[in-house]
Amino acid sequence: MTTPAEFDAVAAEKFKEANDSFDRSDTDGFLSQWAGHLSSQTNSMKARLAEDGNLAEFTALFDLEGNLVPAKYIRTVYGWTWALLSSEDPSSSFTGFFKPSEAKSDNTRVKNDAKKGYYVGRVMAPAAVGTEGSGRGLSAALTVRNVVFRTDKGFSTDVVVLDNGKN
Repeated sequence: MTTPAEFDAVAAEKFKEANDSFDRSDTDGFLSQWAGHLSSQTNSMKARLAEDGNLAEFTALFDLEGNLVPAKYIRTVYGWTWALLSSEDPSSSFTGFFKPSEAKSDNTRVKNDAKKGYYVGRVMAPAAVGTEGSGRGLSAALTVRNVVFRTDKGFSTDVVVLDNGKN
């Protein structure tokens, strides 16, 4: 297992390589420089995640009693929504959807969600660092970013509940 210090050392090395490339070639090596900086950031994020036991904070869905609801937060053409699962297996079929309130007031948002039978809270779940982006060709590089993602396929009961949303 790679330690946070080892990730930090790789991050520093990649950052230095990107800067050295710029010093040698100005903007001619921009793609190598971009990749070096992205790799540096990736390793820095991996170091912070390793320090936290490879756990990160994510939203989770709870019922009105504060129990974890089998659901995955997914991106749809209509924005982010909760897909309700038919079982605790994160690969199980969806039985419905819950779109959280987008009210600006925290109190209003919680009340609106409660009327639909849910609270949105926070959990610590197993996580990893990866990259995501969209598009094709060189311009797609502008959309690439590092992200922390759940490694439990979006749902697990093996999480640490930080806030069940009732507060």
